[in-house]
Amino acid sequence: MTTRLASYDLIRKIAAGGMAEIFLARQWGEGGFFRDVVIKRLFPHLAEHKRQLRMFQDEARLLSELAHPNIPQVYDIGLSDGYWYIAMEYVEGLTVADLWRLGAKAGAVMPMNVAAAVVVQACEALHHAHERKDRAGRPLRIVHRDVTPHNIMLTRDGVAKLMDFGVAATSARKDTEAGAVRGTFAYMAPEQVRGKPLDKRADVFALGVVLYELTTGTRLFRGNDVQIMTQVVEQDAPPPSTIVPGYPADLEEIVLAALQRDRGHRMPSAAHLAMYLEELSMRNGFLVGPRAIARYFASVAPAERIREEALGIVEADPPRLEVVPDSEARRVWDVEEEILPDIDEGALLDDLQLLSIPAEPMGGHTPAPLSMGGEISEPMDLDGLVDGPSLSLEDSESLMLDGFSSADETGKNRPVVLLDDSARKSGKGKRRDERVDDSHPRTKSKDGVDYFEELERRFATEGDE
Repeated sequence: MTTRLASYDLIRKIAAGGMAEIFLARQWGEGGFFRDVVIKRLFPHLAEHKRQLRMFQDEARLLSELAHPNIPQVYDIGLSDGYWYIAMEYVEGLTVADLWRLGAKAGAVMPMNVAAAVVVQACEALHHAHERKDRAGRPLRIVHRDVTPHNIMLTRDGVAKLMDFGVAATSARKDTEAGAVRGTFAYMAPEQVRGKPLDKRADVFALGVVLYELTTGTRLFRGNDVQIMTQVVEQDAPPPSTIVPGYPADLEEIVLAALQRDRGHRMPSAAHLAMYLEELSMRNGFLVGPRAIARYFASVAPAERIREEALGIVEADPPRLEVVPDSEARRVWDVEEEILPDIDEGALLDDLQLLSIPAEPMGGHTPAPLSMGGEISEPMDLDGLVDGPSLSLEDSESLMLDGFSSADETGKNRPVVLLDDSARKSGKGKRRDERVDDSHPRTKSKDGVDYFEELERRFATEGDE
């Protein structure tokens, strides 16, 4: 069951931190509009502390000033039902830490070019934040202060997104505590551990730690918080080649330059780190773009989006009729093998002639007897068979309806003359005076006149007139 927060439906909780909890939510609008977003909701007890609330609000303000493909966008900030929340872009994917862990379990350690591709995109995001100015043209001087594998999200398209600017330092925040240590100890620069003023080179050091760990497969600083802070301040990072035999020398030089404890000797900016990694890839001929990340992502964590049929915007295809193979159709009824019964045309004509005998009318009146042997009780009025304009023999076929009887003006029933099929077929295209050969017995009057011949004669006479 979803919970409503302002104009958002909270679908499920994704994570929780020290200041806020993260939800996957869905925003609804007019005209069927909807989109998935992330809701970052501040814990209610922290909203009572002005400093904590200001940090939460400043995160939304800072992100609204940033517009970069490797930084999630902020859509809204508000207060609803006692909860302060930030609505931001939903990045569907995995963190770098999760993807690296899945690869290690599957025996597919992240390749060096993929690790370099991740760091290059993170560098682009940081460089945008470091150099950004506000609407008045004054530099924001943003320092993220918490660049870790857990705060870099990867999409299935190979896009890296730098997350969580919640503890970022900026010149826009006047109440930033001097000497406050914020971030994750294992990824802090030495000056950050000491609580000194920071600049963009602190984030370069954190990216150096991320690159070191991804390419060597091991943590750079280990132990409890005190041990880690001591190592960061007092110990230089061991060369990666001492951990991984055959580690590329030019890549090792880049990594160690980013991890210099003295920031005066450290790589000066995230843009420089990205440039050196791209030059390295060109010299060695390997790919460091989004496609490299996407390929590795698909091999380690193959999956498909959960289908939500009710939210589809493309009309579903109609159900398809199953096409029966020709062999199956012939098995049910093979037309070529089906043998139809022979038809006795003579017997069929006899049956039709019997049907022409009128039924006994109501009142007990018995019609004039019909002689199938060629005689009838009284002569027929042949003039009444044809009304209207004269007809040819071919045209007369439409008037000779098999199996029906006709009544004259006196109400007496008289039989309809029947033509068998052979007579009809052979009569077409012949001369009117040509006799149609028919072996079937003819119906004659008492005078011995064949009615077929008489009809043909009358039609021929009327046609000539």
